[in-house]
Amino acid sequence: MFFQIRLFFISIFLLINTLIILQFLVDNNAYKILEMKRYISTIKTLEELHRKPDVSNDEINERIAVFDMKLADISFEELLKSDYKKIKIDKDAPIDIYILNSIKYVHFNPNEDFRKIPPPPIIPLQNQRLDEFGESIFFKLRPKPFEILLIDELNEKDFKYFWLVVLFSIDILLLWFFMFIEKKLKPLISLKKDMKNLSNGNLQISTKTDGKDEISQVAKEFDIALKQLKELRDSRNLFLRNIMHEFKTPITKGRLITDIYEDSERKFILIRVFQRLEYLLSEFAKIEELTSGKITLDKRKYYVVDLIEQAFDILLLEEDVIEVEYSHELKIEVDFELFSIALKNLIDNAIKYKTEQKPKIIINEDSIQIINKGKELSKDIKEYFKPFNHDYETATSGLGLGLYISNNIIKIHKFELNYIYEDGYHNFFIKII
Repeated sequence: MFFQIRLFFISIFLLINTLIILQFLVDNNAYKILEMKRYISTIKTLEELHRKPDVSNDEINERIAVFDMKLADISFEELLKSDYKKIKIDKDAPIDIYILNSIKYVHFNPNEDFRKIPPPPIIPLQNQRLDEFGESIFFKLRPKPFEILLIDELNEKDFKYFWLVVLFSIDILLLWFFMFIEKKLKPLISLKKDMKNLSNGNLQISTKTDGKDEISQVAKEFDIALKQLKELRDSRNLFLRNIMHEFKTPITKGRLITDIYEDSERKFILIRVFQRLEYLLSEFAKIEELTSGKITLDKRKYYVVDLIEQAFDILLLEEDVIEVEYSHELKIEVDFELFSIALKNLIDNAIKYKTEQKPKIIINEDSIQIINKGKELSKDIKEYFKPFNHDYETATSGLGLGLYISNNIIKIHKFELNYIYEDGYHNFFIKII
């Protein structure tokens, strides 16, 4: 969003500056045309005054003051002897412009064509052609203008400064407005970063702000909700730590007591039971890490067959309970313990909810398929991927977390868990991407 805002302001800035510069160029050309008309009008006025006898310089200056002109205090010859600078204008213009000591001097210097006066109209006699007059039709010449030098008192810089002030004012206004908008939206930038950190599991953030606008109020409410999340997380961690401790203590005591017994089949059964309980506790801890987003994967290359055997060991299954078929020795990069848990949950469900025949595991070139015959599900499979869903896993057989845990473990490995029900068989596919 902020990129679009900056892009918008840059576009407006460039557009307005371009329009003002174009307008300046157009007005500058118009100004030069008007300036030339002003000079010509001044010269005409001087010619009229020159015909009158005893006209003083003060009277002349008073008449031409309306054109912002006045008589120069130096002669044209003195100007030419000084260190002047001549301004380039149209070569056909009857005016020469000189700059000396930051003063603009104007000198009337017409070319020959400009000095020609058209002859008065001649009316030919009846039945007489115009070409019979011959040389009687000619152009007279104006008298050579008197040598006079004028000073232009109209400051051209005022015209240029006007557009410069306009441009500068608009730029300052745009910059101020941009900074105002960015300041008002700044809490959103901070809030966005904090929400991103929160999504990554970092709760050590604060969005508290002293502003009173709507965005600041949203940031304050978010900070309150964040504090509540921290309290819930701390309570949850305390509860899990206590319950894990309470479970581990009797299991450890049970194993110690079991070691006192003499070797017998009952002793080995008890040892295996306690080992399974210990493994379930460690599995529970990993599931807690998985659901809280704190899990760190220890990924290595493993054969799928080895992962399935580990799942069998967790379930204490005999190999004849389920069929395993594979045409490829598929090897995947996974966290051994976590992915074994995912397979364990899928295999456990396939065994528990089969109606007849043995469940089957098929290892394909790019997928792992777990199949069992059973009744069709009453809801969409996505509903069963949610936690604590007892429609698929009853209260007596589990917490309703099996599919939820398997799906999440497969997701964090960047694989896909797909499902179809076909010809009375449940088919779960782990797609290896």
